[in-house]
Amino acid sequence: MTILITALYAEGRTDERFLPVVLQRTLVHLLGQYSNRVVDVWQPMVVKPDQKSSRVEDILAVARKTTGAHLMFIHSDADHPTRTRALSERVLPGISLVQERLIAGEAVCRDLIPVIPVQKVEAWMLADPDALRATIGTILSPGELGIPIRAHEIEGEAQPKERLTAIMRTAYAQRTQRRRSVDIGDLYQPLADQIRLEKLSQLPAYRQLISDITTALTSLGFISS
Repeated sequence: MTILITALYAEGRTDERFLPVVLQRTLVHLLGQYSNRVVDVWQPMVVKPDQKSSRVEDILAVARKTTGAHLMFIHSDADHPTRTRALSERVLPGISLVQERLIAGEAVCRDLIPVIPVQKVEAWMLADPDALRATIGTILSPGELGIPIRAHEIEGEAQPKERLTAIMRTAYAQRTQRRRSVDIGDLYQPLADQIRLEKLSQLPAYRQLISDITTALTSLGFISS
């Protein structure tokens, strides 16, 4: 059996709870569809630079620490209605530096994949209303909770974290005072397990990720071209 080893450099701790699970599930799904061999997909290992520096240097530092991985994911929230600026300003310069060091003969992870949710990773958590409602534990409808339904509404939500908090408040309003405490940190990992990938696929940013992963897996020989 072949093993696929990947790594993730994420922006924050909550991202580190959600993205590794979603990325592993995405890899398993794509390989199940397109690979002609059995592949054991390990959950991406979360890697950080030993010492914080500039974003460019941090990406290089993580690439140096993940030389044994097939793929390294670089997460950056778009914080914008499109992924263009985050890609050009916060991801591509680091990838270019890693490629320069690779050409110079340095041991670094060769295949780097951007992960750029629009606007933030919390927008992806809004993509599957049924999974979100199940994770929160409510029978209220998406409309009653104020969950955006269409892809352009989800990626157009400038403050998805605040929207999630408001959704939880609405869901918990009927609880006793003692059980109304709202902490969206409780959602990240369980929702990552339940969210349907076909719902995520309605979001252009996630579809771009699928395209980039497919290209990389094809280049590495895990998927036949």
